[in-house]
Amino acid sequence: MSGKFLARASALSLAMLLAACGGGDDSTPLVDSNDSDPTGGGTETGAGTGDEQAQEIALGIGSGDSFTQGQMESEIGSNTLSSGGQTTLKVYVVDAADGYSLVSNEEVTVTFSSNCGSEADITSPIVTSNGVAEATYTNLGCNPVGGQDSVTAETNGAEAKAVINLAVPEAERIVSNPLSITSIAPNSVDSSDRPSTAPVSFNVVDASGEAGLAGVDVSFSLTGDDPNAETPVTLSQQQDTSTSGGLVSTTVVAGSASTTVRVIASIDGTNITTQSDPIAINSLLPTENGFTLTSDNYIPDAQFTAGVEVPISVFATDKNGQDVRGDTIVNFTTTGGSITPDCQLSENGICTVTWRSQAPWLTEPVITATTIGETNSGAVGTISQNLSLFVSSSRNPDVQLANGTESQQYCATATVEDPTGNKIHPADGTTVDFSISDGEILSAETSKKVIGAEGVPGDKTKFVTCIYAKLSDPTSDATLTATMTTPGGSVDEAILIIPATTP
Repeated sequence: MSGKFLARASALSLAMLLAACGGGDDSTPLVDSNDSDPTGGGTETGAGTGDEQAQEIALGIGSGDSFTQGQMESEIGSNTLSSGGQTTLKVYVVDAADGYSLVSNEEVTVTFSSNCGSEADITSPIVTSNGVAEATYTNLGCNPVGGQDSVTAETNGAEAKAVINLAVPEAERIVSNPLSITSIAPNSVDSSDRPSTAPVSFNVVDASGEAGLAGVDVSFSLTGDDPNAETPVTLSQQQDTSTSGGLVSTTVVAGSASTTVRVIASIDGTNITTQSDPIAINSLLPTENGFTLTSDNYIPDAQFTAGVEVPISVFATDKNGQDVRGDTIVNFTTTGGSITPDCQLSENGICTVTWRSQAPWLTEPVITATTIGETNSGAVGTISQNLSLFVSSSRNPDVQLANGTESQQYCATATVEDPTGNKIHPADGTTVDFSISDGEILSAETSKKVIGAEGVPGDKTKFVTCIYAKLSDPTSDATLTATMTTPGGSVDEAILIIPATTP
């Protein structure tokens, strides 16, 4: 066997040994088997490392040799985008370490942002798996200095930008916003609960009908004020420039009169105008003629019982008959029993306190309500109203029956006693029930009740109620009975014989 053959065999054996130790078909060979080597030996080139090149993301336009880094495509190019208009933005995601080839073997998230902020809408973020990210840009009425918006796309520290030319938006209309306060007090009677000011705002809208337009001058005026008012209604400012959302605002400051006003908003230099919802200015001082005191029960069963409660209400209107609102305070005093010292008028011009039975014991206590208001002479001062109760009882009820003044009329007289033993009118809730034997009651009602809400009784010594009745048989007597029952449960009864009319 020749030496050359042996040398090649030895080299082949070495290569096979290396392959068996982990070498593969793609591995870089270590022995050159070129037959031109006169010695039959090979040259060692060194082992391969197996490392991959690190990815380097870049954003721009195109890919490969045509890639332009840091730029972004716009569908409108250098044209101008109108307010409310849309365009498509496109940016390419490439690997700069791989010849600027598109990154299409993995998902990449690209975030878009605009210098116009909320006045531009961009679909973002965009997730792409083919190396191209497309976003839709909508102009919501942005009006930047220079008329251009700068849009940025970003991912993994790489950026690309596009400049979009924006048309100067034009105001198409101005829209009134809903009022937070619709009724305020005149300036002389305002309070923390019921102020004399009301904010009013509008939005300037561009031709797209969607975008609030900034930088527009708007003037305000009033309509509906009382021309004879001592102090007129005013506005906190008569001109405002719209903010980024198209917002302009002013504040209505009430005058001295009760009236209803609206704010008129007009875009300067145009015929575009609108008006706010109405704002009511009402509820002046309570007047003496409009100050009313009332009770749910003028005849309580409370003469000998402490702790019986009676609601006392006050109603107040101003000189225009309007309910007095806000935190108007009404004070109360009483000559007998006790009473809540004060109450605050509600939005309906009403408040209620409680009178309570206790010492000092009086049959007719006087309750007085006072407040500051307009007197009958027109001056401002203390106004008041009085109310009397008739405090009755359930003690020693007594009922008497007698013929009335008319034919077939029969009347019951009911009384109770006061602390001195005098006969007085019975209390609210006292009932007188009529029944008859051998006869017929002609009246529709056979039971009569004392109703304390009707006021103090005209005759404070007794309660008289009557019915009509007739005999069933003119040859036989009839027996009419009246039964009195007090709220305390005491009962008395009276009987009257109606004689026969035929022997």
